[in-house]
Amino acid sequence: MAWTKLKTATVAGAAILLATGIAIMLTMSPIGAVSQGRLRLPVGKGTPAVSLGERHGLILASDGSLWSWGSDFLGWPVLGLGNVTPQTRLRRIGKETNWTNISAGTAHNLAIRSDGTLWAWGENLTGQFGVGTAGRKNDMANIPVHAAPGNDWKQAVAGGIHSVALKNDGTLWAWGNNWAGSLGTGSTSNSAVPLRVGSATNWVKVWAGILETVALQSDGSLWYWGENPNPALPQGTGQTLVPTRVSPDTNWVDVGFGVNTVFAIQADGTLWTWGRNAHVYTDAQDQTLDTTPMRVGTNSDWQSISACGLWWCQGLTKKDGSLWLMDASDFDVNQPHSPFKAVRFRRADLQKDVVAYTAGAAHAAAPGIHAPIGVALTRDGEVWTWGLMLGDPRDLRGRLQYQAVRLANHFGYKGGPPDAAPVIRPTPWQLQHLEP
Repeated sequence: MAWTKLKTATVAGAAILLATGIAIMLTMSPIGAVSQGRLRLPVGKGTPAVSLGERHGLILASDGSLWSWGSDFLGWPVLGLGNVTPQTRLRRIGKETNWTNISAGTAHNLAIRSDGTLWAWGENLTGQFGVGTAGRKNDMANIPVHAAPGNDWKQAVAGGIHSVALKNDGTLWAWGNNWAGSLGTGSTSNSAVPLRVGSATNWVKVWAGILETVALQSDGSLWYWGENPNPALPQGTGQTLVPTRVSPDTNWVDVGFGVNTVFAIQADGTLWTWGRNAHVYTDAQDQTLDTTPMRVGTNSDWQSISACGLWWCQGLTKKDGSLWLMDASDFDVNQPHSPFKAVRFRRADLQKDVVAYTAGAAHAAAPGIHAPIGVALTRDGEVWTWGLMLGDPRDLRGRLQYQAVRLANHFGYKGGPPDAAPVIRPTPWQLQHLEP
């Protein structure tokens, strides 16, 4: 037994040393140079979109093609590219040009094609695909696969651990993990198949957060279900299990999410919030008011807000087309009742003709660090990003060392691959893509 362990350690150590040596030689030679990619995605007549997950991004180009970059999240293959390493540049998912709707969740993604079929990839551990299976039997897919059956899907959104989708007939359906009541089915039971949400047939848009869901009806009314928004109650108690009207107003137009917080814009351009941490953005001293919408700031020219799979979806667009980021600069998510000074709105430094935009904040590699990230797609196909660099920022040497440790693990070495330090760049840079 001792001799076996010695051989294992010797092989593992040799693998690491060999790969490290190769990496050093390659990074000193032209062979290790990284080839340059193209700077513009194809342009067509469709409606483009950008969506961010916790460690990856998705882009729907206007020609109907689908692209991703970033890295897997906790081992779940969210890139949809098969078995690939992390990507700092855009890679195309398949060859199809008929994608019409995309949504990046924390660890799974949903997308719809022009024929009304629904597709998914990433994590399916609690039935996020809606195909009737959950658990280890069919727990993931590394490329898009058929999701919930049917060919009449209009919009689909991937939440933290659940999925919600809207059909052409105005009905709403949900599936996946339901411990917070985010499926809106009247219970906290999970479901690996789509369950209808209520009996209404006039739903027109839906948004999914980490533990909550919000949807809009054709009369302009807004409805909420999921985690209890009252900060006076412990999490996991008193969940809102069925769609509940947010307010008497009938002029709601867009929704985004923060940490245990919902943001919403009305047609008059005002911004509102509710949820467990809403007081952080409204400076309300009476936190019982967090259960109903309260106004954020004094601006009345907001047009849209990012919907994404991040904890903070803070990207805002004004009616003049300018891009903005919102944060509570003194708010510590680990101490939600800490002193608070003011919400800050910062304009994104990107003077471009932007047709799709999203921004938020993701958990960086170091514990407790939450890094901002923004992505914008221009009319001519340029993709600009700033903040946290998605994908593996290691140089070639670091990447080979990473692979060496993985190889050593195969031979019994128990060390984990080295974490890449987060790279955060405040100035926008243009993302390349590798496809011809």
